[in-house]
Amino acid sequence: MWQEKESRFIGTYSRAMDAKGRLLLPPSYLQALAAGGSGSFWLTALYGRLTAYLPDHWQDTVEQICRIKLPSQRMSNFKSRLIGLAQEIVPDSQGRIRIPQSLVREAGLGREVMLVGVLNKFEIWDQARFDAVIVEDVTDELAASGIEITL
Repeated sequence: MWQEKESRFIGTYSRAMDAKGRLLLPPSYLQALAAGGSGSFWLTALYGRLTAYLPDHWQDTVEQICRIKLPSQRMSNFKSRLIGLAQEIVPDSQGRIRIPQSLVREAGLGREVMLVGVLNKFEIWDQARFDAVIVEDVTDELAASGIEITL
């Protein structure tokens, strides 16, 4: 169950990548990384965006995926992409990260990006792709999962 102490990355931040693929992280994200232990994180591409995991969460994710015995071809491809593209990232002294070209290409990132906090991880989207996302009615899926949200 989600608890307040797990609330690490919240909010959206518009940023510009420089010509070297560097990106300035918001101070709240840097604080969350420091609170997570090493100050580093694992970055991988997933579903047209980058996802950043704290080291403990990344380790748990990898262990769960590796426990799948005789994965289907689809699952094997998913595993190869998710784990194969992953890179450990350490912010520099100014709070910047350098996104490897393989991840920039995989996520289709342009100069303008959006950082999106999703509690125990954060995502990096191409700004135009993020702006084009249409939030659909997921009431039925939420209800099927036993989740009731009052708006």
